[in-house]
Amino acid sequence: MDPAGVHDLEQFTAALDALRASRSYGHLDRAVRPQKFPSSTLSDLLNKGRCTVETLELFLRACAVPRSEWEAWRQARERVLSPAPPGLPGLMRVAAAHPRRLGVHAPIDAPGAVGELPVYVLRDTDTAPGGVRALIGQAAEHGGLVVIVGGSSVGKTRCAYEALRAVVPTWWLLHPTGPEQVRQAAEQPPPHLVVWLDELQNYLGGPTGLDAGTVRALLQAGAVLVATIWPDRYHAFTALSQPDQTDQYATERELLGLADVAHLDADFTPTERERARAAAQEGDARIALALESTDYGLTQVIAAAPHLVTRWQAADPYAAAVLNAAIDATRLGVRSPLSAELLRAAAPGYCTSHERATAPANWFEAALAYATKTLHGATAALAPVATATMEMGQVGGYRIADYLQQHAGVQRRMVKVPATCWQALCDHLTQSDDQRRAGDAAMDRLLYRYAEPLLRRAADVGDGQAIIWLTGLLAEQGRVEELRARADAGDGSAASRLARLLAEQGRVEELQARADAGDGSAASRLIDLLAGQGRVEELRARADAGDGLAASRLARLLAEQGRVEELQARADAGDGLAAIGLARLLAKQGQVEEALAILQARADAGDGLAAIWLVRLLAEQGRVEELQARADAGDGLAAIGLARLLAKQGQMEELTRYSPGELRTRADAGDGQAASQSADLLAKQGQVEELRARVDVGDTAAINPFLDTLARDQPEEAAHIRRHGLSADPQM
Repeated sequence: MDPAGVHDLEQFTAALDALRASRSYGHLDRAVRPQKFPSSTLSDLLNKGRCTVETLELFLRACAVPRSEWEAWRQARERVLSPAPPGLPGLMRVAAAHPRRLGVHAPIDAPGAVGELPVYVLRDTDTAPGGVRALIGQAAEHGGLVVIVGGSSVGKTRCAYEALRAVVPTWWLLHPTGPEQVRQAAEQPPPHLVVWLDELQNYLGGPTGLDAGTVRALLQAGAVLVATIWPDRYHAFTALSQPDQTDQYATERELLGLADVAHLDADFTPTERERARAAAQEGDARIALALESTDYGLTQVIAAAPHLVTRWQAADPYAAAVLNAAIDATRLGVRSPLSAELLRAAAPGYCTSHERATAPANWFEAALAYATKTLHGATAALAPVATATMEMGQVGGYRIADYLQQHAGVQRRMVKVPATCWQALCDHLTQSDDQRRAGDAAMDRLLYRYAEPLLRRAADVGDGQAIIWLTGLLAEQGRVEELRARADAGDGSAASRLARLLAEQGRVEELQARADAGDGSAASRLIDLLAGQGRVEELRARADAGDGLAASRLARLLAEQGRVEELQARADAGDGLAAIGLARLLAKQGQVEEALAILQARADAGDGLAAIWLVRLLAEQGRVEELQARADAGDGLAAIGLARLLAKQGQMEELTRYSPGELRTRADAGDGQAASQSADLLAKQGQVEELRARVDVGDTAAINPFLDTLARDQPEEAAHIRRHGLSADPQM
């Protein structure tokens, strides 16, 4: 075979097979002694064309190809693995990707260890029918997003890397610098593209984060997207929000809804450990060392996880302060590298008065040196990160080691963050996403003095969620003038909160003026206010002028006032809302059959709102059979209503199984429903200080029960906290 005629992978593998001729594996292996030619290497080479230059040269020597011809074969290999499609910088073949640059952890040093990485020990998910490699294979056929969920240092990235090498070694791989490069790839994706999204959370969130539309475009083009993520972040992103809470992860949940998910445990199964023992017996010193541990998983030992924890636990007060400040800042939502200035400013609050007074002049430099020391050649508790300008030898910030963050973050979850850390976040964060997340964390603790500057800075650069939260804070504090200024400048969120505040204060004239000027939020609140004050004539005038919202509220008000004749007259005139209001009034008066007849007639005629009220009334009456009949006839609303009714009945029985202590345990473990139930129980018992302590550590379910309970006995303090928030300093 002439290597000059080889132009694609199929030709390359055919040429190599022809070059081998009738030589057996044993013949090839003997020809390269004292080196060894593994059978798996030969299979990859001849079946998939996957090889390094060194492997190719070993094969050529075994086939007795003269050295003068090797260069032509090296060029053929290079040719079939390139060129990269134009338009996307940084593309490389999967087989040529460097595992460490993709995020695979550096391994620990071990006596006798060779190679940059230990031998890969197959995980059960690698070969399982619904495992990682099977999912990537399916994605390669028609496009797909595969997400591997697992804790830090359990081997997610290595598992994904090895799966891609095994399934799609010749595909192009894009390791994007951020969401924008993913969007660029989605505009005109090349064929056979893999998008590598290790640590998926770094690509999500904020106005510039990755969204489901971009992912769909890539999937439709047949691309394979592979991502890794921690379990707590995956569950936070995919959990449904409570009805009274902002759905802050709607975008992330929609995106993850497109994924095929595989889970990777820290603990090896007996089968996996048997494979690891075989690798150790074949001479892998790192795996042999890791197998000796009984406290950590094998992959965690290889990534130096025990040494990270020991480094944190054994730190002196100043190094511990720096590390704990980094851990807290990260758990409060900071994802960009932490600057030295931020860490220096935050650390004093983690030290005692005596430790602060006796700190040596170089306390911070010594603490930073301790925290950033590389452990066993693998990792550091606090890793330096280069500057964005790519300057050599310049540190742009620091990141806490993933495993240490996961381990210590759980232990510090119920610890109050000191005021110095909050102030350092206010003074030194520069990324709007970080400011918004930290501001939200401050809001969760009623720390308005820190939430406001953080949210304001993010809002000032157009962060939509920060704008919403900031206007909510201004409204909570009754700052009408600031809300009005923001609303008049075009801030829709401020307009909505201003209208709500004006309505709460009964300021009808200002609401009327803003509504007449086209402010929809003001119009809505005006109508609610008119209805609340029983001003039927004004509501009737707006309803008769075509205001649908006024018509709805008028119908409700007439029903509340028991004005059957007017409701009947408006219903007879074709006012569907009045008909529904009439039905609701009749039901309230005990004339359930008449009400059901009205609603059923309108629902059967296509009135969606009447259908909703019909299902609701049937559910309130517990008429399971009628709901069942409508559901069986294809009524989706009835099916939903029936399901909710049955679920509600079952849920009440389920809740009686938990004692208060068990509720607290489940709440501390992150169960949102248990947290809400636990807070309600504490409120009923009047445990205001316990509720305050839970607010201190960010338990949002405790905020309203805390304020309501406090207001019963200490209304002035409750009013002060509602307006100004709590203090992070326990002495203030």
